[in-house]
Amino acid sequence: MLSPRRTPPFDLRQIGRRLLHFWIVWTALILIHEAGHAWMANREALDVERITVGVGPVLWRSETDAGRLVLRLVPVAGITRVADVTRETGGLRQGLAVLSGGSLATLAVVLTGIAVVAAWERTVRRRCVWGRIVIADALVLTVFNFLPLPPLDGGRAALEVLSAWRGASFSSDALFWLHLGGLALAIVPMVLWTRWTRRLDAIALRWKAPPDETATR
Repeated sequence: MLSPRRTPPFDLRQIGRRLLHFWIVWTALILIHEAGHAWMANREALDVERITVGVGPVLWRSETDAGRLVLRLVPVAGITRVADVTRETGGLRQGLAVLSGGSLATLAVVLTGIAVVAAWERTVRRRCVWGRIVIADALVLTVFNFLPLPPLDGGRAALEVLSAWRGASFSSDALFWLHLGGLALAIVPMVLWTRWTRRLDAIALRWKAPPDETATR
């Protein structure tokens, strides 16, 4: 007779560690992503008004001459507000350049992380768990933002191109409904976000792992 399957014990400390890991990694990645937007805006001589990382209650804010930085509790989104880009010559190029800055920043994290982690693992012959997970999560964030759905970067870039083609910006009401519709369509990939991240993390931990399977954090 088969014995009943036991439910795994509730491990509060393990859940706390996972939540802390999620908060640290994704806060850092979203901050880097938004900093990429701000850096590209500065290159285009545009004023950065505010960078917001996360949603929910404000944990910390900073006011400087260069702009305002706001850190919120839940690191699931971010926004960089810059001065309006004119629709004159160069306006479309400026807008697309600023939008590309975030994905370029997280892609730089992926490539740099691969080089650093590979070199470290070849030296110590052990896996760097934290490094591999950060690389996988940065890749998820980079690819996710390419989806052509507003308010994601890919969708905002599509709106920039459509506005240039129409010769006029969308009205505030039209932008509201376009962003609302895009957000509704993005619910499915957002729901799958955790599953994608978990699968990529698992692949990252196995991919070309050193012979010594001892993991280190």
